[in-house]
Amino acid sequence: MRKRYYAALAGLVVAAAGIGVPAAAASDQRAENERQSCQRAFDRAVWEDMDSYNKRDEARYRAIIHRNMVTIGRKGQLFIGYEANVEPVVDVQFKLPYEYSMPWTVTHTVVENCSMGYAILDAYYKVPSQNIDRHYTISLTLVREHGRWQVIKDTVTDVLP
Repeated sequence: MRKRYYAALAGLVVAAAGIGVPAAAASDQRAENERQSCQRAFDRAVWEDMDSYNKRDEARYRAIIHRNMVTIGRKGQLFIGYEANVEPVVDVQFKLPYEYSMPWTVTHTVVENCSMGYAILDAYYKVPSQNIDRHYTISLTLVREHGRWQVIKDTVTDVLP
């Protein structure tokens, strides 16, 4: 009698485990898909910030900047708030009478709970007509509010030779 009881109990345990594994696997897969989707949206927002800057696209640049953005410039300047960050870029940088570019490579990213993240970029500010080629490390911090990623902090650091 005991053998039958233990065999039946073992069968129930195995059956229950077999049912639970696919459900857990589906939940894990769903979480991984959400994580990957979030990472892609974050990566796209980093690209949007840098691409809108390089193309001097005021509307796109304004849209990617958070209302509470803070920038620490390469010389230690501090810019706090939306207007303090956006206006110098669109009123000065975007209107320079010469061509410039800032090619970049993302070297590291971290995204936490699909609500905030940061990206470290290796970047160069190039102005061929003025023989300028500055090497920077840029740290962008983004937050996700109302389903949209925006840059809330930007730190630019000179890379010394």
